[in-house]
Amino acid sequence: MKKVCFAIVLAAVLALPMTASAKSDKIDFGKLPCSSFVQLDAQTMTMFYFWLDGYASAKTGDTTLDVNAVENNLTQIMKVCKQNPKKTVLSVIAD
Repeated sequence: MKKVCFAIVLAAVLALPMTASAKSDKIDFGKLPCSSFVQLDAQTMTMFYFWLDGYASAKTGDTTLDVNAVENNLTQIMKVCKQNPKKTVLSVIAD
């Protein structure tokens, strides 16, 4: 079951459009404030979540992905961000 969930999540991420538009859709994930994070569309939020997971993996050395925890983790990040809109998302996951 975990392999199937992982495959679905991976397919969704890979299906995201990765080309920049004329106005340059660049997001500095390292500086993204919670106020902006809570307004992201579902595709961008999913992409950002996996960027965060990779960032955390580089810091901790833990390269496992708990597919079942993705939704819960996003819910927790959203909750804290809504309560602390001026914090950066990186500071939220560091706490």
